[in-house]
Amino acid sequence: MKKRNLVKTALACSLATAWSASPLQAVAQEERIALEEVIVTARKREESMQDIPVTVTALAAELNRSTVKSLQDVQNYVPNVNIDMVAGNNGASISIRGISFQETDKSVEPPAGVILDGVYQGVVAGGLLHNFDMERIEVLRGPQGTLFGKNTTAGALNIVRSAPTREWGVKAQLGAGSWDLRELRAVVNTPLTDNGGLKFYASKSEHDGYMESRISNEDFGIQDYLQVGARVAFNLTDNFDISFNAERIEDDSDVGAWSNFNDFADLGCLISVGGIPVAGIPPDASGAPFGSGCEALDSDSDEDHTPQNAPNSSEVTNDSYNLTMNWALGDWMLTAITGYIEREEEFRVEYDATQVEFLTVQAAQEYEQFSQEVRINGNLTDNINLTAGVYYWNSEYDQFQESFDMWYYLGIGFGPEGGLWPGAISSELDGTGENTSYAVFASVDWQLTDRLQLNLGGRFTEEERKLTAHTTSFLLHLPDDSIVTLVPMGPPQNYKDDWSEFSPRIALTYDVSDDMMLFGSFASGFKSGGFFARTQNVNDINSFDPEYVDTYELGMKSEWLQNRLRFNATAFYSDYTDKQEEVITDLGDGNVTTIVNNAADVEIWGLEAEFNAQFTAGLSGFFNAGYLNAEFSDFMVSDQEGNPVDNSGLELRNAPEYTFAAGLNYYLTLGEVEVGMHYNYRWRDEYHTILNNDPRGLVDAGGFHNASVDLRFGEHYLLSVYGRNMGDERYARVIPIGISTFGQYSPPENYGVELTVNF
Repeated sequence: MKKRNLVKTALACSLATAWSASPLQAVAQEERIALEEVIVTARKREESMQDIPVTVTALAAELNRSTVKSLQDVQNYVPNVNIDMVAGNNGASISIRGISFQETDKSVEPPAGVILDGVYQGVVAGGLLHNFDMERIEVLRGPQGTLFGKNTTAGALNIVRSAPTREWGVKAQLGAGSWDLRELRAVVNTPLTDNGGLKFYASKSEHDGYMESRISNEDFGIQDYLQVGARVAFNLTDNFDISFNAERIEDDSDVGAWSNFNDFADLGCLISVGGIPVAGIPPDASGAPFGSGCEALDSDSDEDHTPQNAPNSSEVTNDSYNLTMNWALGDWMLTAITGYIEREEEFRVEYDATQVEFLTVQAAQEYEQFSQEVRINGNLTDNINLTAGVYYWNSEYDQFQESFDMWYYLGIGFGPEGGLWPGAISSELDGTGENTSYAVFASVDWQLTDRLQLNLGGRFTEEERKLTAHTTSFLLHLPDDSIVTLVPMGPPQNYKDDWSEFSPRIALTYDVSDDMMLFGSFASGFKSGGFFARTQNVNDINSFDPEYVDTYELGMKSEWLQNRLRFNATAFYSDYTDKQEEVITDLGDGNVTTIVNNAADVEIWGLEAEFNAQFTAGLSGFFNAGYLNAEFSDFMVSDQEGNPVDNSGLELRNAPEYTFAAGLNYYLTLGEVEVGMHYNYRWRDEYHTILNNDPRGLVDAGGFHNASVDLRFGEHYLLSVYGRNMGDERYARVIPIGISTFGQYSPPENYGVELTVNF
C-alpha cells in the first residue's frame, strides 16, 4: 500500500510540475507542425494508411507508453474493439465489431486473427502477448480473408516486431509497482559483418496477485512470465535478404482467482441422483438436505477477496520460429515466410470459488503448427499492381482433460452424516486433432484514372480436419481408495471432414483531393468448420460447418490544416451467417449433450470515427468513437429439457453498443530534462458475456483512466511513472454452471515506475 501511494504521489507531482511550466519551453515552434505519416502493411506491402481502402488503426508511439503492458491495452486506442482475458492460459477474447470468441479449446479457432511477423497464431491461449520489443500493431477491422486467410472474419491484429539495428546497442529496463511488481527487460543489438545484425532480447515479469483468499490468506492471480529470443538478419546479396527469429515464452502465471456470486437463498441444494441410491454411496444420502455443504457454496466474496481455497495453476511453454526471405526481382518482390510453433500447456482450475471443491478441471495439452506462405508483389503495368501467393497450413493437437470433485456438479453432495466426499466422482476425456489447408490468393489494384482506383481480390482455400476421440469415462472413488467405473471410456472414434471456400474482396477508391479519399468495399471471410473435441458423448458428434461474414463498408480518410488534423470515418454492415455456437442437443430418452453447431444468423451494423491532431509542436491528441448494433436475427435452440427456445433478437456477447476513447500527449523541456506526459481515457458501454443474455453476465458500463510521465535525462536515461485504471473501475465476467455462479474481477488500479537505459 505504501508503494502504491508513493507512486501515486510522484505521478501527481510530476503532472503538476510539468503543466505549470511555461509553454515557451516547449519544442521549437519554427518547426513545421504536422502529424507523421503512418505506414502500414495491412495489404502485405508498405503503404500509407491514408491511401488504402481498409479500416485500420496503427499503434506505434503508443507502444512506448509505460501504461501499455499487453495486447489487451490495444482496446484503449481503437473504436469497436473489446479485449478481455479468457479464464485459462492468458487467453485473448478479442471482439472486433461484435464478432468475438471466448473458448480456449484447440479444436475451435477464433474469428479475429493475431498475426505476428507474418505468421498467424492458431490458438487463443497465450494470445495476450506482452508489449515487449514491438514496433507496430495494426488493427484491421472487417473480414481480411483475401490476404490473411481463414479465421479473420472479425478482423486481424497485425503485429510487427523490431528488426536488428545492425549496430552495437543495449536497451535495459527495470520496473516496479503495485502487487510487488518486478520487471526486467533487455535488448542487445550487435552487427554481424557489414551486411547483417543480431538481436537478443529477454523479459521477465512477476507480481504477487491482487486477490486474497479468505481461506488461506494467500494472494491469487500472480504473474510469472518469461520471454527470451534472438533474431538474426542478413543481406546476403544486394537483392536478397533473410531474417530468422527464435523465441521461447514460459508463462507460469495463475489462471486467475474466482469470485463467488452465489446467493444461499437461491441455491436450493439437495442431494439427488435421480432419487436412486448409487453403489458405494450411503443410502440415506440420496435426496437428503445438502446441509453444511450448501452453506459452503454461499461464501463471502468481493472485488479484492475470494473464498477460493487453492490457486488455479498453469504452466505454459511456447516455442516459435520464423524464417522470412525477400528477393528483389527487378521491379518485383518475392517473399517467403515460414513459421513453426510448438506449445505445451498444463493447468488446474477450480470452477467454484468456494472453500470446498465441487468441480475441478485438470488438463494437459500439446499443440504445434507449421505454415508456409510464398507471395509476389509488383506492377503488371504502370497502373496495375498485383499481390499474389500460395499458402500452406498444418496444425495438430493432443489434449487430455480430467474433471473431478464432481459431487456437486452432478447433483450429488454431502448428506446429514457426511454422505459423499470431495473427489468422489471424476471423468476423463481426450482427443487428438489435425487441420490441413491449402490456399491461393491474389489482389489487384487498378488505377482507372488519376483519382479512381479499383481493388479486386480473392482467395480459394481447401481445408481438411480430423479428430480422434474417446467417449467420456466416469469413475467413482470410494473411501477405501478403490475405484468403481460407472461409465467406461469407449473405443477411439475417428472423424474427418473437408471444405472448400472462396473469400472475395472488391473496393473502389476515389481521391477527392490530395488530402481526402472516399472508399466503398465488400469483403467476405469464413471461420473454419471442424469437430468440438470437448463434447463428452463423441458417439453423437457431428462436424460443424464454417461460419461466414459478408461486410459492406463506406468510408472516408482525410487530413486537414496542412496535415495537423486527421479524420477517418467508416460505416459498415455485416451479414453473419451459420454462426457457430455451443448448444444443447436432445439425444432422446431424456438425455441431452452440448455440441457446437451452426445455430444462428446475425446482423451487425455500426459507425466508427477517429480524430488525430497535432495542436502544437509539443501537444497532440486523439479521439475516437464507435457505435455497434449486433443482434441475432435467427437463433433457435433447445433448453435442457429439449424444448425449442427462440433467442432471436438477443445481443451478441462482448459487443458494447458504444465505445469511445481520448488522449493527450504533451512534451516540453525543463532545463536539461525532456518531459513527456501522456493521458488516455476509454469508456465502453455495458455488454453481455453469456450467450442467452442472462443478467448475471451483464458487465456494467465503465470508464478507464491511464496516465504516465516520462523524464528523459540526455540520450541514455528515461524515468517513467505511470498509473493504470486510476479510477479503480472494476467489473466481473460471470460464468453460471447450474445453480452455481462464479466469475473473475478485472484488476484494480495499479501504479508503477520504470527506468530505461540506452547505450
